Amino acid sequence: MDNATSPSSFVRATLAAALLGAAIIHFAMVPQHMTEWAPEGIAFIMTGWVQVALAIGIVMRPKRWMLWVTVAASVIFVAAWAITRVWGAPFGPGSGIAQPKSFVDLACVALEALTVVVAVLTIWRPTFTTGWRTEGLVFASIIPVALIVLATSAVASPSASHHVHGGNACPKGTKVNPELVATDGHVHDTSACVPDIDDKGFASLTNGHHHAIRNDPLDPATQAELDRQLAITREVAAKFPTLADAAAAGYRRAGPYSPGLGTHYIRSGMAELNPAGTMTDETLRHPQSLIYAGTEPNSPIAGFMYYSMSKIEPTGFPGTNDTWHYHSNVCVKMTAAGTEAPFGADRGDVTVDMCKGVGGFMLNTTQWMVHVWSVPGWDNNAGGVFAEENPKLGCSDGTYYRLSDDELVAMPINSCQSGAPGDPTSDEYNQNS
Repeated sequence: MDNATSPSSFVRATLAAALLGAAIIHFAMVPQHMTEWAPEGIAFIMTGWVQVALAIGIVMRPKRWMLWVTVAASVIFVAAWAITRVWGAPFGPGSGIAQPKSFVDLACVALEALTVVVAVLTIWRPTFTTGWRTEGLVFASIIPVALIVLATSAVASPSASHHVHGGNACPKGTKVNPELVATDGHVHDTSACVPDIDDKGFASLTNGHHHAIRNDPLDPATQAELDRQLAITREVAAKFPTLADAAAAGYRRAGPYSPGLGTHYIRSGMAELNPAGTMTDETLRHPQSLIYAGTEPNSPIAGFMYYSMSKIEPTGFPGTNDTWHYHSNVCVKMTAAGTEAPFGADRGDVTVDMCKGVGGFMLNTTQWMVHVWSVPGWDNNAGGVFAEENPKLGCSDGTYYRLSDDELVAMPINSCQSGAPGDPTSDEYNQNS
């Protein structure tokens, strides 16, 4: 193309934004795909760099051949996505298994499809925007910005953090839990993987959105300060040794007894809500939740949940191991007995109408929370003091099996399939296993 027929700066900016947006998504997804299958991760790296190179080329040298290369490459990328979603990849660990669609990959393929449309239109009519008035160009200039915003929103969305393909989602030594396979028959993320042994359902337990749980060794000074803080939490446990003590102090039940998580009794004063997100001695003395190993008045305290209204993940405890979590899409129902979550949390299929039907209201996203297993006798030796769940909080039949989602609505007090709490790590069950 000569200068007379060269694409306008608006067209070049739009194509570059679409290509760079798709490249951002591809680069962001490299780590997850590398852990699934290295060749796929490498393919994502190469795709991202091809898109970056095309974006630079279109801005610097908008030749006709460059546009044709952009069309060809983008068509290949879109076709590859369509094949994996309709028939599954032709080779690799997930071969022949159609992959689920998610927001992050739909955003990427939309950017690539837009690239094809704009590039073809430019080849056909290179000057199609040159006649636009200044006002129109100013208004249209939002489009390239919007494309980059779309890409970054997709990368930041939950679909990006749980974008693990079916067929090879489970690491070596684990297997797919059939109870957690999606209705389309695929494994959507590693929360559907359990050890390839009978762990009686513990590995299927999850607790909200969070980074990987850590249990790193700490340097002596950091460990000493953490130990000092945990000693304060044990003083709190001594003040509320039973569920009846918590109720007498104004704590109210929030949700049912759940295996791995126990029964939460909450109190939400300003000290418990902790807007700063730091763990002062005063904050440590006011956990938002006291966790009990049952639902009876004499049920013993097993741990704590600290809460924070911080806008970002809280600074929290000393060291690197306090992984804070949050919940999304929670139907909350207030009752005389306490706060209920009739459908559980983090489910994408619960609607506002469903929630209203049981007398509740929807909470899109909670604030930050962290569990602390520091109560003597309830230590989590396997997962650490900040572990997601505690294996000593199980069901009376020695398992961790929960009620189904449908059954949970009718069982607001206890979510164990057995109907009662228990400790699967006790000698009673170890002798019988």
